[in-house]
Amino acid sequence: MRTLMAGPRTVRMIDDPNQYRMGHLDSAEPGRPHRVVLVTLAEDNTRNAAATCTDMLRSFPHIRCVIMVGIAGGVPSPRRPRQHVRLGDVVIALDGIVDYGHVRQGADGAEERRPVGGIAMDLKRIAHRIEEDQILGASLDWARLLLPPDDYPMAVFARPAETTDQLHRGRRVIPHPQRNESGHPDGEPKVHFGAIGSADVLLKNGALRDQLAERHRVLAFEMETAGVAAGVANRGVNWFVVRGIVDYCDEFKNDLWHQYGSLVAAGGVRALLAQCPPFPVWRLERDGARRLLPDPEMDRLREYLGQAAGVDGVAAWQAAVGGLAPPPADHESLVEMAARLAARNAGPDRIPPLIRFAEHVAARAAHRLGGQMRAWTDRVARQILQIGELIPAYRQSVDETVARERGAGRPPIRPCLLIQIERDGIESGRCEVRYWIQRRLRHWDPEPSDPQQTTFRELERVLQQAIRHAESSWHDLDEPVGIELLLPVDLLNTAVEWWHTELGSAAPVPLCLDYRVVVRSLDRMRAPHRHRVWNQRWRSLWQNPRPPRVQQGRSDADKEGLGPWTARLRENLDVTAVVLGASPEEEAGGQELQSALRAGIPVILWDHRPGALASEMAQLLGRVTAVPPGELIDRVHALRHNAGLLASAAQHRHPGRHLAVLWDDPDRNVYDTGAQP
Repeated sequence: MRTLMAGPRTVRMIDDPNQYRMGHLDSAEPGRPHRVVLVTLAEDNTRNAAATCTDMLRSFPHIRCVIMVGIAGGVPSPRRPRQHVRLGDVVIALDGIVDYGHVRQGADGAEERRPVGGIAMDLKRIAHRIEEDQILGASLDWARLLLPPDDYPMAVFARPAETTDQLHRGRRVIPHPQRNESGHPDGEPKVHFGAIGSADVLLKNGALRDQLAERHRVLAFEMETAGVAAGVANRGVNWFVVRGIVDYCDEFKNDLWHQYGSLVAAGGVRALLAQCPPFPVWRLERDGARRLLPDPEMDRLREYLGQAAGVDGVAAWQAAVGGLAPPPADHESLVEMAARLAARNAGPDRIPPLIRFAEHVAARAAHRLGGQMRAWTDRVARQILQIGELIPAYRQSVDETVARERGAGRPPIRPCLLIQIERDGIESGRCEVRYWIQRRLRHWDPEPSDPQQTTFRELERVLQQAIRHAESSWHDLDEPVGIELLLPVDLLNTAVEWWHTELGSAAPVPLCLDYRVVVRSLDRMRAPHRHRVWNQRWRSLWQNPRPPRVQQGRSDADKEGLGPWTARLRENLDVTAVVLGASPEEEAGGQELQSALRAGIPVILWDHRPGALASEMAQLLGRVTAVPPGELIDRVHALRHNAGLLASAAQHRHPGRHLAVLWDDPDRNVYDTGAQP
């Protein structure tokens, strides 16, 4: 359309059945318009949308974002005037789409199987801005946005008479809310922001429309964008959707509003793009060589590198490239380094320098960003470069290199279940439980659960459910797994290792028979101002293959004050473990525990039982801490296991029954994006 797309031309591509129109639309930067390619779907269904989208991306590999623009059925809400959608309105999918045809049908009804990802964040931010402007009273310039194409008369796109916008309840016509209540301007569209339902369903049932809208919280229904999202998913391209409302998804459909609905949807897209800077396109290197990867993937890598500003780019370059390319200048950014590597060919190992560099940056970045970068590497290596089988071994060598840089010897990330228990702030008998499952080796990327309210009486049953969930994801693992209880300081002395599973059986099983169980400090994990020294002591613990340096608790708290003991602890950063002089239930032991946590001590051991530390337990704790850190938890597990094999009376006399250990690894932090990658 000429007035919406400046200078359009028709294009046909070899081996592509579609016909395209190419032109330009205004952007937020004068003189730099968006370059746009337009294709019309032959049929309105998700399969055709996915196929057309795939053809378009094959013919135009530099496309940055696919916008689905067209008509849809709206969801009227006469009883909630501010949410009321009318014919001729525009719905911008600020909250994405709901693929309500892709569901899991259970006893409680249909549930969406998984959210549809890939929405264009740049356009989402612009949509937020337009929504904010509308709230503040500034509307879009529809007089400019709704100019018809030059080669069509205005009558083709004229707004139909208001009398044709009829709302029904059953067979009865009902009135719309007053415009001053619903916020609808006279003779112009109202713009709505929310979610849109998308499925291969031509919806012509008002009751079903309302039922689906209530369940999925959508403002409109259409039949294509789920297919578009599927078509772009594997190519690193984002999508967005804007719809003009032409019916109410009921039995009273007609074509009266179709042309006007198409025009207002196109005007909505024009408004979005006019506030959006041009999408970046990298085409050729300085020497004219073609890039290794398509523009969308290069742009995504550039975004990640821009977030990794704290990474030592020179170290990553030297480890990845060595002398194969001139070293970077001191002022060069990670993005500039990647640009220099983007056109260089791979060596004998078949891994291009750009991919090597990205892997080394990922290994040095914050764990969440590093995970995103490694997912990017996996995708482009597998789908574009066809070297997916080479990445795992190279990644292992990268991890080993980075481990040596960091002081070496830090423990590997292993599968575990991290369970957080927090007291309810009002009812003393209640608590909140959350858990995270680390499913695989090497990289810390635990999957969180939703919080669950329960009572302390039911706590073991809730934990059993969490353990069963974790075990279902560990079914193919051959190595031991651990359970870590993340507790506030007042619960740290709880003998959680002796809580049970198999609760419905005649002989419930203590956790410590099957798992290596440790406790961790929730308060410290949530306190960033304590992380520096905590990390420092943890690194010191693993720098050399020697037992941890231990500070003993006070044998006589009345003679030795807490102040001098704490001062000695803070003075020597080589101290990495503390053996408390008393149980934390006693005042002296509780004070030592608090001091050790604040001083960043990662390993703390004690006797659960109140009373003086028995000589047998003191000797046992000495033996446990006299081994390298990699063996310490295994020693504790063996002692508890031996105690668990005994009859009840003998078990309570065994020191392993009362041995508590706090093993607090700062690299496995669920509240800190800077933990180990």
